[in-house]
Amino acid sequence: MWSWRRWAVGIVCVVLLAVAAHVEGPMLTESIRSFAHLRWRFVVWAVLLQTMSMFALALMERRILTLAGVRLPVGRAIAIAYASNAMAQSLPIIGSGAATGFSYRRLVSQGAAPTVAGWALILAGIVSNAAFVVVISIGAIVSGNVWAMAAGGAGLVLSVVVVIVAATAIRRPSVRERVTRASVWTLRLGQRVVRRPAGDPAEIVAETLAALGVFRLNRRDVLLVVASAFRNWAFDLLCLAFSIRAAGAQVPWWGIVLAWAAGSGGASLNLTPGGLGIVEAALTGALVALGVPAGPALTAVLVYRAITFWLAIAIGWPTYYGLMRGERHALRPGLAASPGGTGEGPDPRQAGPRRQA
Repeated sequence: MWSWRRWAVGIVCVVLLAVAAHVEGPMLTESIRSFAHLRWRFVVWAVLLQTMSMFALALMERRILTLAGVRLPVGRAIAIAYASNAMAQSLPIIGSGAATGFSYRRLVSQGAAPTVAGWALILAGIVSNAAFVVVISIGAIVSGNVWAMAAGGAGLVLSVVVVIVAATAIRRPSVRERVTRASVWTLRLGQRVVRRPAGDPAEIVAETLAALGVFRLNRRDVLLVVASAFRNWAFDLLCLAFSIRAAGAQVPWWGIVLAWAAGSGGASLNLTPGGLGIVEAALTGALVALGVPAGPALTAVLVYRAITFWLAIAIGWPTYYGLMRGERHALRPGLAASPGGTGEGPDPRQAGPRRQA
């Protein structure tokens, strides 16, 4: 706390912020004025859409677990999604990894086998990222830019190929065998470089991929998983659109997807908590480039970030502490076995290994 380096960095940041505020004074002034004319009905819609986005994310992960025969209560799935999202948003650099570890431990505590929980998160990541690429690709094609259209088409093809390979590997042993050989080769190469993980690559890959056989795919459930992934991103995109309308500007539908992607790219860098400062600059610049006036563009971005970043953190961290407190309560000796117990939470007899996980 008293390190002179931290104070020096803090002072430099304050000075740079003051300079930026002075240079962009007219835009900031216009943005502050536009807050007085904020259209609150669109703000309410933006909040509702972001809530629906988080629900879609939670339901997607829950549906994937259902494919493996693991039943996760809807309320618990939503709570885990909000808590892990707050962790990912709040912690710079390590946020995504910490959120994934948190989700993994919570799924295991809910009765999922460790390998099943790991594969559920991997499959959720594959489907979610593929849906994200598809949405961006469609936006690139709609934008009319030749290079963007080419990149969008390539993204669509790549996303479809990844999803087909993942689904086929689960259902067909022959494809799974090819994936296994490629994974063993990759793991062996990685062990030569970083010396980890220890053990025979073939055994490690075999044990890991064995859990794929637990997932029983059918067309209906797969479509529901994919639909939830698309709803997650679509509702978040519409949240930005309604934030622009709340600022009193017209939505540039032909290019809003690419602007939204610029903001999402800034957040994924995770150099600052939730891309704080980076997302605002990238998204505001993208909206201005699309023809949105500078003042309303900044207002729209601040409204959007207040909902997707600050509100998500305000909900997520109390949810996190609630989950941890409930888990500690459920792990008290004899509570789950007592006649008056709620029956919620993990079996106390397995508390040790699950805490270790």
